[in-house]
Amino acid sequence: MKRIKLYFLLIIIATSASIQAQTGINSPYSRYGLGQLNSESINTVSMAMGGLGLAIHKPTALNPSNPASYGSLDSSSFLFEVGVNANITNLKTVSLSENGYDATLSYIYAGFPITDWWRSGIGIMPFSKIGYNVEVLVEVQNFSDVVHSFTGDGGLNSVFWGNGFNITKNLRLGVDVSYLFGQSSRSSMIYYPDSVFILGTKVEKSVRVGDFVFDYGIQYDFNLNNRTQATIGLIYANKINLNSKFNYLSKTISGGFNGEVEYVKDTIEFRENEKGTVTLPERYGIGFTIKNSNKWLVGADFEYQKWNEFESFGVKDSLINSWRVALGGEFTPKHSNISSLFRRMTYRAGIRYNQSYLKFYGKPINEFGISFGFGFPLKNSKTGIDLGMEIGRRGTTDNNLIQENFFNISLGISIQEHWFQKRKYR
Repeated sequence: MKRIKLYFLLIIIATSASIQAQTGINSPYSRYGLGQLNSESINTVSMAMGGLGLAIHKPTALNPSNPASYGSLDSSSFLFEVGVNANITNLKTVSLSENGYDATLSYIYAGFPITDWWRSGIGIMPFSKIGYNVEVLVEVQNFSDVVHSFTGDGGLNSVFWGNGFNITKNLRLGVDVSYLFGQSSRSSMIYYPDSVFILGTKVEKSVRVGDFVFDYGIQYDFNLNNRTQATIGLIYANKINLNSKFNYLSKTISGGFNGEVEYVKDTIEFRENEKGTVTLPERYGIGFTIKNSNKWLVGADFEYQKWNEFESFGVKDSLINSWRVALGGEFTPKHSNISSLFRRMTYRAGIRYNQSYLKFYGKPINEFGISFGFGFPLKNSKTGIDLGMEIGRRGTTDNNLIQENFFNISLGISIQEHWFQKRKYR
């Protein structure tokens, strides 16, 4: 009983920290839409395989990529997972370069059985992230230079309750009920650094979201022989209008630039807590894996989302439909406590390519990543430690745009305990 209380205390503490922590990101491209989406970092294991997950199911790991996978969780165990992400980003234009660093608690999951045919999972993770600080200097002859400043932070988090149902031995259905919540804050300022007589203009906007969304999944297994199994996975999320509130403030100011104190001279427009909706568009995907017992697994995923349907408070954005492809796999030389650590470790690698929902000068902002990682099992224990790393690139320097070269690292801890077994005494 003490152990049960300890685990739930850890969940409460970690969840509280996740809700209150700032989202770790440094990307000018997060200025648009809902920001940078979290679809490739569901957990450390998936990240190490290029974001692979739609057709993966394991009794010892929670996989929120497809809620149908919960049906494969161990019928006698409680599973707890927590992960931390860190990233190093180099922002580069044709003439400038700058580095950024961030780290954050990235996910907390718990999985458990309910009946012989019903398994469940709960958790919290980021849905989207916003974080940027950009200044553009425009030189004007015979007049003051003009500085355009853009900043933003925040994003959306997702608290979910997932359910997987074993319909037959090979068929699983699943549904995630998630509550999306969070606030995005964006500000823009025009400032005249060479003149104290020309007032600047600052606009501050914030959108607060809080609503339920639903994701559906199917997985079906094909037994190719006694040791080899193929799985196909499908996911779908319908278009939904999220209840939201909008705040807007525009004002004329003096100061407020390069550490100067900001003095408000006049309010141009103020709108507070206007109710409206933010449209989350339809999404679907398909995945396929082949695995050989507990030794190896390879697979591929494809996802597509109709971001041209995106609206925020009745205003359409110039977003395009996005898609991503992921290829990856893992290999464990030998499952045995008497083997060396290197033979008991799981080795993972993957590759992914994303067309984001952004497009500038007729060219989509694409993203490419190569990842690898390791799983470290602990002897005589169901606890495992996973490490994932990814090197990639987002965007381009063409047409004076920004290219982001990034290195992401994720550390995950998975704890599995047998809590649901009836003890017999003789």
